[in-house]
Amino acid sequence: MTHPPLVKVRPLPETETAVKSSVPKSLTVDFDSLGDQVSKYNPSLASARQLIAEAQGQLRASGIRSRPELEVEFAADPRFRDVMLTVGVSQKFPRTNRLLIEKRVSEILVDAARAEVKNVGRILTGEARQAFVEILAIREQRKLLSDQEATARKLAEFIKASANRGEASLLEVGTATLEATRFANQGAQIEIKEKFALANLKPLLGMPPEGELILKGPLENPEMPPMNVTSYHRPDLTAARLRAQSALTETDLERSKMIDDYEAGIFAGIGQAEDAPEGIEAEQVLGIRFKFPLGKNYAQQGVIDAARAKSNRLTLGAEALKRRINGESHAAYAEMNQWMKLAGQIESELFPLAEEQITKTKEAYSNGEIPLQDVLRAVEQKLALSIAHLEARRDFHLARVKYLTSTAQ
Repeated sequence: MTHPPLVKVRPLPETETAVKSSVPKSLTVDFDSLGDQVSKYNPSLASARQLIAEAQGQLRASGIRSRPELEVEFAADPRFRDVMLTVGVSQKFPRTNRLLIEKRVSEILVDAARAEVKNVGRILTGEARQAFVEILAIREQRKLLSDQEATARKLAEFIKASANRGEASLLEVGTATLEATRFANQGAQIEIKEKFALANLKPLLGMPPEGELILKGPLENPEMPPMNVTSYHRPDLTAARLRAQSALTETDLERSKMIDDYEAGIFAGIGQAEDAPEGIEAEQVLGIRFKFPLGKNYAQQGVIDAARAKSNRLTLGAEALKRRINGESHAAYAEMNQWMKLAGQIESELFPLAEEQITKTKEAYSNGEIPLQDVLRAVEQKLALSIAHLEARRDFHLARVKYLTSTAQ
């Protein structure tokens, strides 16, 4: 019987252990606290924070002068009569401020990494808020269907009692019961959607699938927030500008490399040499050495041109992003306004008409003037209006999430 080879399992890194230990098993959130929960528990954001550590590592490695070099040289003739051992130390020195520029490039990239991490948090918070709004809307729709089911069942019971007294037809009892069953089936479908939406929200908050997530707060009535579309401090725009600034500084860095470093060193040597007729004599040598590159490194010009093109590209990209942010903000704000108007129109104009129609059809049905289907149709029209009003409020809040995300700083 063969046994599988033993494999050593490496322990989890400290960062991964910390992430696993910080995952909440139960969490209560509202709309305003979602950003804090994402910042604390989202694993993607925790991963993105390592970008800062990477950039800081690059910063520590930049702007450092090259190490001194030890040189050892040994020379001898075939008979080992003339022998010389020379030891020297040399050091390269930049002839420009290349090291300072290199340090500056890395410092800018650290700030850019911080902005990029903040932008990841902005996007994830927006996704969590969107899922939060959708879940609240689903729950409210489920409640509407549940209320309609209860109303339909009460109506079925009322008609059944009337039929037993000979005042209504038993066929109408089946119609009302079928309508209640249809509402129950729609409610079950909505419940499945709610579970799926919760399953999408939990990972954004760093929760396991089996964790308990409690959402607080109703889906509030639409209310326009103050306009903030003139503020251009979104973290992805900040990161884009810093990247462009870094590329511009990198152009200066590549330009500084056209002038190569010079090298200085000292050396000392001991040995022996045959000097006829005196014979073999000891020798010592001590000196300094300098190396100066002649001219400029014109092969660097192509690298400079590429760095300049990169700087122009990133600068234009940052400007394009600024305009896109402006467009997104205005579009989301206008969308909010339209959904708010539609929700207000349904509530102020259409709901009263639907209630009036239901009242009239119920009276006409009691007088035997219309069949039960007309009453159910009027009730269904009110339900359709309620769902349309709910969808308008939901879409308002989804547009508000887009607006808050597009203007987040």
